[in-house]
Amino acid sequence: MTKLISIKSLLLLCCLFGASQASAFSRTGHQQVCQAAYQLLSDDTQQQVDALLALKPGQSFADGCVWPDEARGEAAYRYTAPHHFINVARKAREVKARDCATVGCLLSAIQHHGNLLKKLPLNEPKRQSLLFFSHFIADLHQPLHVSYAADQGGNKTAVYFLKQPSNLHGVWDRALLTELGYEQNENLLTEKLAKVSAKEQQLWRQGNALSWANESLAQTINIYQHYRPGMLLDESAVKRDGPIAERRLQQAAVRLAALLEQQLKTNAR
Repeated sequence: MTKLISIKSLLLLCCLFGASQASAFSRTGHQQVCQAAYQLLSDDTQQQVDALLALKPGQSFADGCVWPDEARGEAAYRYTAPHHFINVARKAREVKARDCATVGCLLSAIQHHGNLLKKLPLNEPKRQSLLFFSHFIADLHQPLHVSYAADQGGNKTAVYFLKQPSNLHGVWDRALLTELGYEQNENLLTEKLAKVSAKEQQLWRQGNALSWANESLAQTINIYQHYRPGMLLDESAVKRDGPIAERRLQQAAVRLAALLEQQLKTNAR
């Protein structure tokens, strides 16, 4: 009887999570990436970010970086939903530019909003591009945003995380970060980045959106190699995967800061 209930629970989870495409790093993840990136910016670039945020008083950079997930539920921004991820063939071992769907994907959206940050004057469209660009850079570093269409970025792959029902996307989106204390300390990523050497951060800045997408795909492939339907992810999984999730957050913040220096300082002069 217990086994039957468990099977029913897993089927229910698959139905529930199959109803929507992969969302993103959790609210906490996006807030922490943007907060940490902001702290890494030069004074000049911080001023550029502040000037854009001032167009909508009361919204911090950290909170603004969550907005793209909220906006895509609105009719005016529904077209942005496919821009939060990129799907590849199940047998793929490399992300290629041609994997981008005709409606757009993470790679095309990052390029589009990056170009707008360079070209636009200080106005509302540029403020929105700042938030989209920053949000998508974080999404790019959540492994299951570079994944497979069939299971909607891990939303259809049911698991138990520390005895609680979840799915692979939810584990990497939020559960690992929660277990590591990121929801309890809004400055945890900034604090941990302060302990990362300048040399390592410089290494992280190398590459581009495509090479960073391939980092995520490599991790996604590894995740699925270990996956079994209904598997239990326990404390040993947190010890194994937690450091990877943290490193992806750190890399996202460092790379976002470097890109904003390029896009905004050039435009400011």
